[in-house]
Amino acid sequence: MFKKLVPFAFAAFAMASATGAASAQTALTNGISLTTGAQSQTTFNSIDLGTSPGTATLSRMPMSLSYAGTNLNISFNATSGLVGSENAYNPTPGSNFISAGGTSGATFTFSAVQQYFGFQWGTPNNGNNVQFYNGQTLLASLSGSEFRTIGNVEHTYTGSAAGFSFSELGFDKVVMSSLATEGGFEAGALRFSESVDVAPIPLNAASLGGLMSFLMMLAMRGKGGTQVMVRMAFASIMPKRRTLA
Repeated sequence: MFKKLVPFAFAAFAMASATGAASAQTALTNGISLTTGAQSQTTFNSIDLGTSPGTATLSRMPMSLSYAGTNLNISFNATSGLVGSENAYNPTPGSNFISAGGTSGATFTFSAVQQYFGFQWGTPNNGNNVQFYNGQTLLASLSGSEFRTIGNVEHTYTGSAAGFSFSELGFDKVVMSSLATEGGFEAGALRFSESVDVAPIPLNAASLGGLMSFLMMLAMRGKGGTQVMVRMAFASIMPKRRTLA
């Protein structure tokens, strides 16, 4: 079963939509959900793995990428790496993909906490495992067999979409691994995002009106530093929105 490793906080999952539908979302423990099939997340960063002909492992060198101010480092152990687009196990034909093996496998480390991680999971073997961390704390772990059961998906080379959304504590590291007897963990079309909305400070109509009158009075009485403070105060109460590239 999918677990969020917080003391005394283990809970079973519940289906949020009908199994076998084109897109199904499963509510997991403590604000984490898994979406299979068509992904509902529309704002995200796509991890560019490139396109190279061939079937062999292209590289085991670490990758350093940057997206909208977030730095991403991908590292591989000796049995993992970036694989060519023509490999038969590729879940995303036409693009390179990642094959992870061993206990450390492929590790994705983000410079900022993220709320969403998605990918095409090729041949979700029983010994495949994906783990999410916040710092040194393991938040969640899901095996290939658990993914097939929860999402009602098949063991297929063509890949099945998996999207993990975190509404509470986010993650800054993802580890993909696989038991030696189970083959590799194939993943392509990787994507991630952080929270994009910053909620404004809630104010009722009376308090907002009083604050606006006070700020206008300051604006009429002073210049220079006072006007700067007024502009800062206006900025602090206006809704803000961050967008991803």
